[in-house]
Amino acid sequence: MKNSTPSPQTKLILVADDEPDIVTIVEMILRSQGYDVLKAANGLEALELAERHNPDLILLDIMMPDMDGWEVLRLLHVDPSTAEIPVAMISAKTGSRAKITSMQEGAVDYITKPFDSRELLTKVREILTGQG
Repeated sequence: MKNSTPSPQTKLILVADDEPDIVTIVEMILRSQGYDVLKAANGLEALELAERHNPDLILLDIMMPDMDGWEVLRLLHVDPSTAEIPVAMISAKTGSRAKITSMQEGAVDYITKPFDSRELLTKVREILTGQG
């Protein structure tokens, strides 16, 4: 997937989820507010896009085949080129254990599916402005 290089004022957000419908919905919500969006269907693709494009934020699903979101998060944090990118987990897991694990692994926020578009945009803005 080729995306144009964002202008300096435009924030680039990487959305990684193995459910195409979720990716499409999140992309539409973010683009409606002027964000540029990169899409990844799995953890490996998310790591490659993060290294190549250095997004301002990564929205990362936990439950993906082959490499779950927590493994992706750990690998992002050990790579100096991606270690500083904020990552918010998006998951259908509603229990506190998943939220705690996500925060312990270095996520800056946790968004539960299904989510309201206003909630998603509020959390994204808070993270990008350093208030999250």
